[in-house]
Amino acid sequence: MPPVADVAVRVATRADRDRCVAIVFDTLRAYGIEPEPEGLDADVMRFGDGADGAYEIVATIDGAIVGVSALSARADGVGWVSKVFVDAGHRRRGAAKALMRAVVDEAKRRGHRRLGLQTRTIFTEAIALYEASGWTRGDSPCSGPCDRSYWLALAP
Repeated sequence: MPPVADVAVRVATRADRDRCVAIVFDTLRAYGIEPEPEGLDADVMRFGDGADGAYEIVATIDGAIVGVSALSARADGVGWVSKVFVDAGHRRRGAAKALMRAVVDEAKRRGHRRLGLQTRTIFTEAIALYEASGWTRGDSPCSGPCDRSYWLALAP
């Protein structure tokens, strides 16, 4: 396994879209899931659109995009994390942790007191990261193909 690299996180731009979509789609396909391209833009990833106040970020190593995530607000004021994906060749090098730290920091800055996310049981590595980072499994129903929800209380 390669050593942990210096990971940088920055706001995503429209120019990042193709690389981010490739990361998401490649990851889904690696788990036997055929992506639904029409759902991608509808579910936060607008890359610089900013119309709904989404905070879309990428993780980079040596300037190359290796991961993507997003934070948005739900109607109840809860922060919602989506699309936490890291390129297979760059996993276990700190990119997912850096993305999650940036999302949590931004959620606090925006005044959220709670964060939620949905995932699938087959994403065992992601689940391990969430649970090791203090997220607790929820019992709320999931929408779409997800079968698990997680919640994180944010200190005021």
